[in-house]
Amino acid sequence: YSFIKNKMASVSCLVLLCCVAFVAANDPAPSWLTYASYTAPNNARITMLNTTWVVPSKPSKMFGSNAPGWWYGVQTAEGDGALIQPILAWGYQGPVYSMFNGVFDWTDGSWHTSNEVYTVEPGQTLTSSTYFNGPEANSYTMVISNGDKSITTTYRLLPAQHKNESTAYFVLEHQPDSCNAYPTNGVCTFANIYMEVDGQPVTPSFTAHQEQPKCNSQTDIVDAKTIKITWDATSKDAGVKKTNAAIPMKWKEAGRPNKLTSSTI
Repeated sequence: YSFIKNKMASVSCLVLLCCVAFVAANDPAPSWLTYASYTAPNNARITMLNTTWVVPSKPSKMFGSNAPGWWYGVQTAEGDGALIQPILAWGYQGPVYSMFNGVFDWTDGSWHTSNEVYTVEPGQTLTSSTYFNGPEANSYTMVISNGDKSITTTYRLLPAQHKNESTAYFVLEHQPDSCNAYPTNGVCTFANIYMEVDGQPVTPSFTAHQEQPKCNSQTDIVDAKTIKITWDATSKDAGVKKTNAAIPMKWKEAGRPNKLTSSTI
């Protein structure tokens, strides 16, 4: 009996340690390859962020991409709140591109997606806006459209989050098993970027970062309104580097189950 009791205590401690490690995690996550960021002075609230981006070409290999996502979003300066992110992903629902809205909330470790997920085609332009609905509502609304279909999703910030969404991200996420499972054209450009902080237009000074880059991926800041993310689909530099950091379970390649239950927002 004492052996069982001690073993159960050990398991309980292990679970507690895992939970503590997860709670301590934040963005940027190890699943990010390359990205751009901007944090408003004094961690003021980003109240609007708009952009457009063109759906890349299809990859030469239909599977093994790990469902890469090209997305932008807002988050706290410490990366420990709600990551509110309109998303373009390849391979999420088979060998097609999908657009949808998502939120990974580090406050409680939950992953949420819009009810709607629409297939989009290479060459189509996505137009998106993310905006704050005011202190009383304490929520953000995401809108993403390909011109034919549109998804509007609102997410209310959790009571445990007391920090402003003051950082903007533009990201390539999910390292592939092989680089030829990434789009052949090797580029995704976020254009027409428009930002408001506390309701006032600003000209953000973005900074490029390399998190866990693969396939020679990198981010170039063209100007305050344009961010270019590139990669080499012929590179042999693929695979995911092992890390002890928490990797949030978001969308996955079709056929690879997500360990976190997706829920509507």
